[in-house]
Amino acid sequence: MLLVLSGPGGAGKGTIAEVLVANDPDLALSRSWTTRPRRVDDAPDAYRFVGRDAFLAHRDAGGFLEWNEFLGELYGTPMPDDSGDLLLEIDVAGGRQVLDHRPDVLLVFVEAPDDEELRRRLLGRGEAPERTEARIVEAGRERAEAVAIGYETVVNDDLDRAVAVIAAMLAERRS
Repeated sequence: MLLVLSGPGGAGKGTIAEVLVANDPDLALSRSWTTRPRRVDDAPDAYRFVGRDAFLAHRDAGGFLEWNEFLGELYGTPMPDDSGDLLLEIDVAGGRQVLDHRPDVLLVFVEAPDDEELRRRLLGRGEAPERTEARIVEAGRERAEAVAIGYETVVNDDLDRAVAVIAAMLAERRS
């Protein structure tokens, strides 16, 4: 079973992913590769940080289930080994690629309550103001694409409620 969490930066999908995995022994978090620089708030195991050449070589060898370029940086999900349920925290374009390979995937789009709250969260985690505005524009584009693909949408206005809603979706899909 694959669960994809997508949504704009600052929506809280990383926190939701951590809680879901901590509360569900049958769910593991896929560790994506990226060429972006490490942020101050990144957990040590948040990503596999690599150079562009290493990323492209792995991609060319068929090592990614999905990959994408976002705001100039590359992101990719390693091929799963199918040993259990896996949570992927990826963008909507990546979710579309996963859906093409695995039509049984559960796609969930995590939203902030509104753009003002999204802006506050992004600035609060250290994003530069101009990058914040680019991310908010991108959030609108991603939101529309998520609807078109058929993502389920969960508004993260209360962490416990958002986690419970997604856990219930996962439980229903498993049964």
